[in-house]
Amino acid sequence: MPDVIAERTIELKLPNGTQESIRVRVWAPEYSPHLRSWVADVEVAGAGDTHKTHGTGIDSFQALYSALFLIPVMLDHYKEDGRLSWLDGEWLGFPEIKLTEP
Repeated sequence: MPDVIAERTIELKLPNGTQESIRVRVWAPEYSPHLRSWVADVEVAGAGDTHKTHGTGIDSFQALYSALFLIPVMLDHYKEDGRLSWLDGEWLGFPEIKLTEP
């Protein structure tokens, strides 16, 4: 398995006032002969849940880009449980990524 190339911890504040840490990790892309494409794994874990998937692409850059695109979607699951924050702010540090041509 390739190395983790990026990791961030964000906080989930629950309605009862307790906090849980949510860890977001991305692994280096690697070529998958089975899929005949590049794959970059991404994981969001914390508060008793772990969600792992991968971005794919025709090259490693596209696989990484699509993995980063998935993070905000994966974090939406936690918004139902409470308030997410990073560095005490509401912006989680994951910019919106558009997958269409300009």
